[in-house]
Amino acid sequence: MNLPRWRYRPSRRALVVASVVVGVVLGVWLSLAVAYPRIGAWIIRSRVLPKIGARLGRDVAVADIDLGLGHGVLRNLTVRGPHDGDQPLARVDRIDVRFDFARSLVGSVQVDSVIVDGVAIAARRDAAGADNFMDLATQLRRADRHGVRGQDVAAAGLGIRPQTLEVRHVRGRYRNDAAGITLDVADGAFTAAGGPRRGALHGITVVTDAGPGAGVAEVEVTEADGGRVLEVKGGHVEAWRGQQELALTDIAGTIREADQGRYQVALKGSYGGAGELLWTAAGWVSPADSAASILVDAERFYLGRLDKILRGSPLVNYDKSWVDARLQLDVDRDAARFSGGFHVSELTVFHPMLAEKEVPNLDITGDIVGSYDRRARVLKLERGDFLTRGLPVQLTGQIALPGGLLPDGTKRAQRAVAGRVVVPPVKCQQALDAIPTEMTPYLAGFKLIGTFSADVRLAIDWANLQATELDGSVGLFRCTVKEAPEEVGTRFLEPFEHWVEVGEDEWISFIVGPENPDYVPITEISPNLVKSILTTEDNGFYRHHGFIPSEFKTALIKDLEAGYFKYGASSITMQLVKNILLYREKTLTRKLQELFLTWYIETVLPKDRILEIYFNVIEYGPGIYGIGPAARHYFGKHPRDLNPREAAFFSTILPGPKQRYRQYCRGELRNWTQDKIDRILKLMLDRQRITPEEYQLAMTTALVFAKDGNETVDECLKRVDQAIKKTRPTNPMNVGAPKAGPPKAGPPKPGATKPGATKPAPTKK
Repeated sequence: MNLPRWRYRPSRRALVVASVVVGVVLGVWLSLAVAYPRIGAWIIRSRVLPKIGARLGRDVAVADIDLGLGHGVLRNLTVRGPHDGDQPLARVDRIDVRFDFARSLVGSVQVDSVIVDGVAIAARRDAAGADNFMDLATQLRRADRHGVRGQDVAAAGLGIRPQTLEVRHVRGRYRNDAAGITLDVADGAFTAAGGPRRGALHGITVVTDAGPGAGVAEVEVTEADGGRVLEVKGGHVEAWRGQQELALTDIAGTIREADQGRYQVALKGSYGGAGELLWTAAGWVSPADSAASILVDAERFYLGRLDKILRGSPLVNYDKSWVDARLQLDVDRDAARFSGGFHVSELTVFHPMLAEKEVPNLDITGDIVGSYDRRARVLKLERGDFLTRGLPVQLTGQIALPGGLLPDGTKRAQRAVAGRVVVPPVKCQQALDAIPTEMTPYLAGFKLIGTFSADVRLAIDWANLQATELDGSVGLFRCTVKEAPEEVGTRFLEPFEHWVEVGEDEWISFIVGPENPDYVPITEISPNLVKSILTTEDNGFYRHHGFIPSEFKTALIKDLEAGYFKYGASSITMQLVKNILLYREKTLTRKLQELFLTWYIETVLPKDRILEIYFNVIEYGPGIYGIGPAARHYFGKHPRDLNPREAAFFSTILPGPKQRYRQYCRGELRNWTQDKIDRILKLMLDRQRITPEEYQLAMTTALVFAKDGNETVDECLKRVDQAIKKTRPTNPMNVGAPKAGPPKAGPPKPGATKPGATKPAPTKK
């Protein structure tokens, strides 16, 4: 049976209602799709961003807003303040927000997630103290404690906290012009998802205009209700930029947030990249106050653990040396203060500028207190008490760096240093014994009595070198020699054998005494020559005790102006000591021995005897030693017959007798030498060492060399060049000595025959 088929046929009214409903839904949907993004963007620009800006005290702007249903993207957001300069405080490439769309329709916003990508921070503090960041950081910390972490989120003015927050690719720079500090962050990231907030910063570097710097490879940040905890990895602190051997390295540890904006610090590390745990540091830092208090403790360790940085240094056999140190550092906005002590034991040092041999068994203990003024850029050592080999030494002083503020508010253009060295009263022998024998071999055997002390002050301002100060006292004259080595001192009252190195490992000797026909007693030397040499070399020879204090200062100023040690302050006695007792190389320890032996020679030899020996041993040209051969060679005369102009000529050649001998080869003087002779004669006149009549005669007298014609000019010049070429360099850095010790050849011990050298008959030149 076929039943009839039923069909539903909607009424016209139902169709109309359905069409209206669909139309309304589509209309609403289309309205939302078109109007919602615009309305939302308008709300963000006109309400949200100004509200955030007012809370931050900054202008907040965004270049583009792309808002969808439950999703929004903000591009190129900037935060700018009044002290930002050319760069805004913050720039964000992209902020991606996901939220509950349905709740937003009824005015309740629930942010599910926020992804912030590409953040650039440019914080700065100018020289006047204007800061575009620290006040913002203070506000955020206050809001974080009382707003965001509390229930009244809206009252904090920061909007709604997202359920998850992710910040990617953070980079930034903080420049403090007032302190001369630049901090850079290469990359960073941060996440917060209901639990502890976590983040990491990579490639952090701190550079100071004054030289010190620091860096950290990675800092991991964990933030919970207990505060922030920073895990530091791969850090370093350099005492001077680029000098890793002076750096604290391999720094690791924790920095934990405490009360009052402080962070507790517990770090450990190494030195110079050695890679071993060699020190610990504990204390606190307060970034908001630019303050810190840190105790650095380096327990005793052997320097062999620093082989990476000590290899090739002046320290040798350092695997047997050890050190311990402790330093307390306290920092505030204006200055840093430091205090502490150290002990270094069993050091062995070799450097060709220090001594000819290794200097072993050095032991130094020190206690220091000092400060660094940030605005003035002045580093002060307010107290420095050192003890080495039983000798106490007190050192104080300061270094003022360029760019520091002077009392009148201007900036210092050049560096300046000032210092004071004090040796309190000690026994003279105690002071002498404190110097290792390897540093002063020519002082071995001296026995002293009496009390020694020293107080020397030095001040140099490179902006005004003429104002250099060098004064004080060295109490050597309160010492008395009880016993002296046989080869020095009174030996020179009698005739003695003098050795001269005419070339590397090539020695000659001659007798300084009547048995040598070339020897000339002081009574047989022309007074013109004596007066000329005293005028140019040592004007106060008969008045002082071997030293010319004013000349030390004058020579120092000239050296500073020249930029290197060109000028000396040698008296005639000091020159004599260098010629008859010491070797040629210019080392620090040779200078020390020179000063001591000069003092001793002055106590045992009469002035006339010192001058007599001096004229008979000094060099006047290649292979020409003593005034007897020199007077005959240059002028065919006995030294007693030299006139004022010839005497003044000898004064001109003494600083470089070989080089200036070329004038003799050519048979004529350089204009410079002629002028120098005239100036010496005028100075002798002014000091009443010659009469006006003698001066007038000398100015009209021609200087004529005595030449026998047995040598051509070219042959003579070639002889000079060969003599200069084979001379051992006086600068030990040019000798090419191996690190383990001095050059193979050394001077003969005074009064002894040099091994391997032939002992010729007294020379006649």
